[in-house]
Amino acid sequence: MKRGVAIALAGLLVAGAAYAKSAIPAPSSDDAPKPLPPLQKNFPLDQTFSLRDLNGKPVPADLDVSFKLDGAYHASGYSGCNSWSATAYPQQAQHLLVGGFVTTKKTCEKANLAIEQGFLRALMGTPAWDLVNGDLVIKGPGGAMRLVRSL
Repeated sequence: MKRGVAIALAGLLVAGAAYAKSAIPAPSSDDAPKPLPPLQKNFPLDQTFSLRDLNGKPVPADLDVSFKLDGAYHASGYSGCNSWSATAYPQQAQHLLVGGFVTTKKTCEKANLAIEQGFLRALMGTPAWDLVNGDLVIKGPGGAMRLVRSL
């Protein structure tokens, strides 16, 4: 008798498992939720930005350090001592590929030269960029900077 009860219970368990499996349909690959793609921002072409912060430190307001990228992907500006230009391409995932720097070779004060070197270094190494409250923020292996729109 114990054996008969055990067999009956085993049968009920198998039948219950089969019913539960058929009652809950397995999610198909078409029904699975798909993640939304990240919002891609467009790089602000043909706009001039002035440097305000370099590696977390404010830049003197009277020091002109600028960045502009035109529609032909020609970046240019003034780095505090010298004029500069380069080729720059906005990349996927909001990165910036900059290369082929050309600068004039004027001499200047040590403090201005340090800002110039930090500014140009921050543009190297495919830095990430973002627009935060209208400011252009560039962060990369060479440093970080915040630039504001200027005329």
